[in-house]
Amino acid sequence: MKSRNGIPAAAVLLLALFLAGCGGGNSPEMELGGINTGDVLDGLLARTFRALGGINSMESAEAAAPVLKAINDDFDDLIYHVPNLSAKGRENMSKKAAKALPEIQDMARRINDTPGLSSILGAEMDAMVEKIGYLL
Repeated sequence: MKSRNGIPAAAVLLLALFLAGCGGGNSPEMELGGINTGDVLDGLLARTFRALGGINSMESAEAAAPVLKAINDDFDDLIYHVPNLSAKGRENMSKKAAKALPEIQDMARRINDTPGLSSILGAEMDAMVEKIGYLL
């Protein structure tokens, strides 16, 4: 099953199932100032899923581009704070990022392989892959 934009519905479904298992259960070592950075990562991934899941035309891809940019800006904030985590917290963040990275890489690859989408969303998805890599 393939959607019109080239992102297979199966890939979006896999990401949804992955995200369903991400929430909650984040270790207390991942907390900074009362905010659990694992929950922040889960939220960023969920926002990415929602932004990409709503793409069914070039117009919706153009509407998703600033959303993905905002998500990337929020990844920058998370990356900035991760060094303040304990060693165990950084280890846990790395594990979460490692689990998420292959699916995000696959979605970026699919976007970059789809004419039209690559010029609209490719740079933001490539940046996201890079930013998740910083969390490893």
